[in-house]
Amino acid sequence: MVSFWSSKIRISTRTRLSGPERVVHRRTKKIDLLPVTVALALVMNAGTAVGDESVEQLRKDIKQQQLILDDLENRLQQIPQDQDNGAAPASPSAVNPQSSSILNRMPDTAIGRGLYDPDFAKSAPLFDSNWRFAMGGYAKVDLFHEFDGGDEYEFLLSSIPVNGDPQPGSFTRLQMNETRFNFEMRNGAAGLPPNRVFLEFDFFDKSSPNSARLRHAYFQYGKLLAGRNWTTLSELRQLPLLLDFAAGDSLYGGRTTQLRWEETDGSDFDWAVALEDYADDSIYNPSDVSGTARSNFPRLVLRGSLEWAHGVATLGGSLSEIRFDGTATSGDVTELGWAIVTGGRVYLDKQNRHFFGFGASYGEGTASNILTFANGGVPNAAINADGTLDLTSNWNLQLSLHWKWSRWWSSNFNYAVAQLSDVPDLFEPDWIRDGRAIHANIIHKHSDVITYGLEYMTGKRENVNGEDGSAQRLQASIFYYF
Repeated sequence: MVSFWSSKIRISTRTRLSGPERVVHRRTKKIDLLPVTVALALVMNAGTAVGDESVEQLRKDIKQQQLILDDLENRLQQIPQDQDNGAAPASPSAVNPQSSSILNRMPDTAIGRGLYDPDFAKSAPLFDSNWRFAMGGYAKVDLFHEFDGGDEYEFLLSSIPVNGDPQPGSFTRLQMNETRFNFEMRNGAAGLPPNRVFLEFDFFDKSSPNSARLRHAYFQYGKLLAGRNWTTLSELRQLPLLLDFAAGDSLYGGRTTQLRWEETDGSDFDWAVALEDYADDSIYNPSDVSGTARSNFPRLVLRGSLEWAHGVATLGGSLSEIRFDGTATSGDVTELGWAIVTGGRVYLDKQNRHFFGFGASYGEGTASNILTFANGGVPNAAINADGTLDLTSNWNLQLSLHWKWSRWWSSNFNYAVAQLSDVPDLFEPDWIRDGRAIHANIIHKHSDVITYGLEYMTGKRENVNGEDGSAQRLQASIFYYF
């Protein structure tokens, strides 16, 4: 009788970021050899019921599996003792050539291609199939003190009290609503293009803070992306790690349902074209003009990105229909909403440790695409009593700096401003017209899974009628990445 041992081997890998750095920079993988042991036992037991040729093949497979087990045990013994004390972990590419060759020769049996896939971090196989899956996310707890009153969950510029309003006063809050988790699956069958299904949830539904809220739900198949994801013009790489959930105070973008085609041929330049759902009912109608705000077409978006060794920059634009579908007495009226958007980051040193982030936009009839105004419920246009449409003119600017003091300590600074430069006459006087904020923090990476920090933020709001106000908040947060 042949017996096999099982063990767990910890391998640390480094993950490259492509968005806001609310994801772990290094993750710890656990390779569990118990499934291999069980599978091998089943294979050997099955050998008694098959012919000599099958038994011989199974013996070859078992020998290959034993080589893998031996190699992983050797790697475990060679891991330096100081790695768990802060030494840089090995890269996934550090698998020696012999191990890589063995993995590539593994037969397509019930145990799949293997437990470790360097192209899909922290994933596990679905046995007897071409599918792999992974789960991830982070748990986050915030403790903040609001000095002047405002939103109870995040530092919203549209919630800052202004002069003349009842002052809610200071308060302190402890919450975990930003905690999020995701699930991803990929099919690695021969002949298929790169593909995946991705789902992500958090708990930031303010109407039901203990319930999960859907953030993302989309699939990618080759160059096609379909489902709910960040809009094509949302350039998240402009943002450093900010502790406040309303991190991109004036970010242009958001999440929506879309059909996107992305051309990435391996060069420094890529482009994308998309059809996106948008707030086509975002027309204010205080005069109760008979009809309904709705469009005939989805939003059309085009974006190009240029990436080089020390940065990335994007430029894009969108066209949308601002339409009021009137009745026989009022008639239909249509205007064109448009926006030009840019963003990106530029690294300030050869090692890409520090970076400067930037983002800006200008448009008409697109106020609800800027988070400052979206959070404040500001519409894209107003319909006058005579049936004509009056569109907003809107712009935003976001500047940030990420500075890495050492391997474990870093700081992030962010300045954001958003403004309605042309306000329809019918807009309510207490709607936000101008908002701006400054965030500054210090972050400590305690380990591969624990990060914590302290952030100060201050903001100012001005309404359509000129009334203004300011607020300050101090927030401490801790992340547990998984």
